[in-house]
This record gives sequence, structure tokens and C-alpha cells, in this order.
Amino acid sequence: MLFVLSRLGYYLAGVRFDARPILHYYQFVDPQLLKHRLIESMYYLHVQPPGLNLYTGIALKLFPQSYPIALHIAHLVLGLTICWLIFYLMRVLGVSRWIAFALAAWFTVSPGVVLFENYMLYEYIVSFLLVAAAASLWRYSAANSLPWLLLFCVLLLALVLFRNFFHLIYVVAILAALVYLFKGRRQRVLLAGALPVLVVLGLYTKNWILFGSFSGSTWLGMNMDTITAHQLTSREARDFVNRGVISPVSLLDLGSPIALYRPYIRMPARTGIPVLDECVTSTGATNFNCRAFFQVQAAYTRDGLTLLRNYPIVYLRSLQAAWFTYFLPAGDFPFFDLNRPRIRAIDRFWNVVFFGQFKDASDRKELRRLEDQGARGSLALHTGVFLMIGLPALWIWSVTYLVRGVRRKTLDRPSAILVGFLLFNIAYLTAVANLLSSFENNRYRFPFDAFYVVLLGLALECLRRRYGTATAASGLVATTFPLPSNRSTT
Repeated sequence: MLFVLSRLGYYLAGVRFDARPILHYYQFVDPQLLKHRLIESMYYLHVQPPGLNLYTGIALKLFPQSYPIALHIAHLVLGLTICWLIFYLMRVLGVSRWIAFALAAWFTVSPGVVLFENYMLYEYIVSFLLVAAAASLWRYSAANSLPWLLLFCVLLLALVLFRNFFHLIYVVAILAALVYLFKGRRQRVLLAGALPVLVVLGLYTKNWILFGSFSGSTWLGMNMDTITAHQLTSREARDFVNRGVISPVSLLDLGSPIALYRPYIRMPARTGIPVLDECVTSTGATNFNCRAFFQVQAAYTRDGLTLLRNYPIVYLRSLQAAWFTYFLPAGDFPFFDLNRPRIRAIDRFWNVVFFGQFKDASDRKELRRLEDQGARGSLALHTGVFLMIGLPALWIWSVTYLVRGVRRKTLDRPSAILVGFLLFNIAYLTAVANLLSSFENNRYRFPFDAFYVVLLGLALECLRRRYGTATAASGLVATTFPLPSNRSTT
């Protein structure tokens, strides 16, 4: 009921589903190709994994005129499920009913969550896949039921197919951990895990044969510009180009139209495959899947490696920007230009009170100006101060809680595996996002914000048990979610 009422309230405030990215963002294949040449386009898609475009293409085919409504309904269903699963994960970890309810409700009605729910991109789908995978893993650990293991492996596969953050290494690391943890079920784990591994290997092999890249995405070459040349000042960039250290390509902003790159590249011969030949989509957007951009990627990669060797300070600047944006509130994202202005008062209240963002950070150019003027100390007030302190502290506390619980045998096996899965994902995705990107890291953090909420519930429950009333929550958990008889209720 709270979910429904909050969505109705936000709708009355003017929030609407933003499907514009499908028409203009590089992450999406030309909508006309998704409608009429979907399978071919998915096969030759290399700039990212095919999941998002396959999902979008099916929606465009089934609802060619009303696809924004269909996708909005799908996101609402995902949102309600995320809400339930956050509550469920806290309850199975022994968090009291009211703490779990309050945190799940707080997360669900927060402006940042609503803004992502009404934004057509990866993040909301990935958030659902992560919490669903966590719940499936706990169910398998607690009940030893094969369907839950299969569902977990399917969800891992979906993560890899939707987002290039989730690499083959990610899948193999998790499966290796499960093989170690479930020594008596190794054969079952290996057989179930063969599905995602074989499919991912097939995708990587296809890209290797067709495009020379054994990966799910060839975007890393373009991303090299983000963490190197893009961190140069205008004077530094011109000086390096004039001295021949880097190419003039690095003076162009990442995402520039192909016409600006033409003086520095040779247009390849046409293949007859539109998703590889057409560098501009039917909506006027740049198609970075076009084969001509391989030469642009190569130039950015060469220049980036040169800067890393000869002027590594650019990467330090990238890391600084990455951590700054990582701790921004979820709703403070410049591309929420459709909906954020309509709930700006609510969003600012939320960001100040709950996240400690005492100064607005919407104007990123103004932040650059402040940094150039040396006002770095005051810049901290533009990010989420409470997040900057609380998220690392919460992660470290959770690691300590897990280690002590395992050593002292006060934490049952399913709960330990679940907490370990949450911590691993937070660490892995934080590292990937902050090492390889700079400017949208709060967007990259959002999919696992739900995991932080679950860990916060666990921390509050420990405080309640230590300093609050002596009423134990374990009996409630055992009543609501029946567990194996050998589960410790300590």
C-alpha cells in the first residue's frame, strides 16, 4: 500500500516515465533496427552486452506505439518486488519486523529510487537482478533446493548480459566460492553453473571472432578517454597535442558525432549490416557500434596509455572525481532533467537530511570551477557527507560482523553466505566503477544501494539487541520463514 500511495503521490507531483534514452543514448541500438532487425542487431552488437537492447527490442515489437507505458509498468513491478525482497533479506538475517519495514519503506519512497524507476536505463533492472540473486542464494543455502540454485545461476547470467560490469571473472569467482562452500554439492553447483559460464563464453568468443575482443563489450577503449585525456585541463591537452604526445582525437569530447572524427580516421567499407555501417541512427543519435569507431577507440587507447605512463596525475584526478561522485545521493544525476525539477524540493530535503549533501551539486561545471579555484575543502559539502562516512564504516562493520560470526559460530551458514554475497558485490562493483569511470558513479552505485540498506538493517538490529529491549527477533524469523533444524538462532 505504501508503494502504491507513494507512486500515486509522485505521479501527482508530475513524475513521468522517461523513455527518451531509447531514442538518444548510445546504450541503445537504433529503435528501427530493434523493431525490424532485432536478432541481426543483437548478434553484431559489440559495444555492450545484448540484454538491455534485447529487452527494449521486445517491448518495441510488442508495443510499437505504447512502449513507454509498457516499460513503465514493468519498472513498477520491478520496484514493488525490490521493496519486498529488501524486507525479506533483512528478515532472514534476523532483523526485527519493524526495523526491516521502516528501512524498506524509506528506501522505496526515496526520491532517488523513484527517479531511477522512471528512467529507462540499466540501473533499475540490475538492482532487481541483484536483490533477486541474493534472495535465491539464501534460499538455496537454507533449503538445498535445486530450483533455487538454477534460478540463482540464471540471474547471474542475466547480470552479465545486461551490464558489462559483470564480467566472466565475476561469475567464475562466485561459482568457485560456492564450490568451496558446498563441498557436498559440488557436482550440482558445477552443473548449474555451467549454464552462465557457457553462454558467457559463447558471447565472448563471438565478439573475439567478429571484432577481436574477448569480452562482452568493446567500450573500454572509449572509456580510456574518460579516465585519462578527459581529466586534462584545456591548456594541458593543447600542449600535449602540440608536442605530439597525444593525438588531436583526445581534444574531442567522448560522444562526439562521427563527423568530427573524420579528419583522423578512414571510413571502413560497408558490410550491409546497418548496426555496423550506420554511424548515425534514424533518430539522429550517434551509433557507437559503427565499425568506424574502432579506430577512434584505438586512438583513445593509445593516448590514454601514453598519459598513464608520462602524466599519471590524470588518473589520480579521475579517482578523485570517481569517489566524489560515488558518494553523491542517487537522485543527484544531471540526466534526470525531466523529473527531478518537478520534485526538487522533496529531493533536496531528502539529500540534506538523510545524506548530508549540504550544498547542491547539480551544476557539475560549477564544481569544476570551484576545484580549479582551489576550494577543495568546501567541495565535500556538495557530496553526501553522511554517505562518505557511513558507507565505508558500514561495509567495514559488516566484514567484522561476518568474520566474528563465522569464527565464533554465532552466525548460521545461510546468513553468512548471504552477508558475504552482499559484501562481495559492494566491493567488486565499487572497485570496477571507481577504477574505470569518473562522472556518473552514483548511478553505478545505485544498483547495490539496496545491499547497503540490508546491511544497515543488520547493524541497527545488533544495536537494538545490545542496547534496546531483550526481545529477540529470531523467533519471529523462524515463525515467518521456516528454516532447517540445524540453524543456530543465537
